[in-house]
This record gives sequence, structure tokens and C-alpha cells, in this order.
Amino acid sequence: MKLSKKVFALGVAITITCGMCAYAANITKFSSKFIKKFKDCEPYQETITSEFEGNTFTTDRKILGWSSGFCKYEEVVKTTNDIYKLNCRFSAIQVDDLYDSMKAKTNDIQSFGLETFSEKTDEKTGKISYVSNGVTTIKGNQAYITWAKYQNNPYFCRPEKLK
Repeated sequence: MKLSKKVFALGVAITITCGMCAYAANITKFSSKFIKKFKDCEPYQETITSEFEGNTFTTDRKILGWSSGFCKYEEVVKTTNDIYKLNCRFSAIQVDDLYDSMKAKTNDIQSFGLETFSEKTDEKTGKISYVSNGVTTIKGNQAYITWAKYQNNPYFCRPEKLK
């Protein structure tokens, strides 16, 4: 598998890890302060530590604020052996969608067909585009599904492996 395909596969892993920050792998929860700050994209940072299947995950969530009409968001997920980072930029409509999903605070589990992508570079121009790898079914609460939808789309969030 090419490095770019691995990087986008990491996005799925990061989103799944975010879900592990709560009571179950498919329920994502956020602090009330994070939700309030995210509503207006006000700078804020929180760190969450969780365990899942014997592994410890530390997730550092950073709302960086508005820049060029987008809400900048960064998330770093650390495990014993790896560190992954997501750099995201959300439009005002996407911020509202994410905010509404967090505010709902529902733990009802839903299924969702999550489209996955890989990076493709045009050999002649060097231009990067993204190609759909298909759809995988994920299950989770409303916040988990909504965040996964954006965090796994390379047009909104770019994953990178730091370690």
C-alpha cells in the first residue's frame, strides 16, 4: 500500500480512536466547555486520556480559531508506539453541524456508510486529487458519526503520522 493510502487510512484510525475517548468505542463525548468554545470557534484546548483493549490513548483537541473563513482545528492522538495528527478546516456550516451533533448528547447508536479516500498525484502536473476507495460501515452516536464524516474526508482534514 502506498504511503498516501496509509495516511488516509490513519484518518479512519484517528476517528475511531476519538470514539474510544468515552465509555465505548462508538460513543464520542466532549466536555461542555469544548462544545461551547467550538460553537464560535474560539481557541481552546483539552486533553483526554482513555483506555481501550489494553491500550492507552491520549487525545489533545485544539480549536485554533477562525482563519481565512475557516475554523481551524487540530487533534493529536498518542498511543504507546504512535502519534497521529489531524489538521482540519471547517466552514461555518460544518461547525454548526459538528456543534449540533455534540450538543445532542445522544448515545443512540446509528450506522453510517463512511466514504474513504486515497491520494492520487497526476504524474504530468503533480496536482493532488483524492479518489474514493469505497464505503465502510461505522457505528456510533451522533457526535461520532458527524466527526467521522469530516475527519475522514481529505478536503476537510489532513492526517499525518508524527511517530
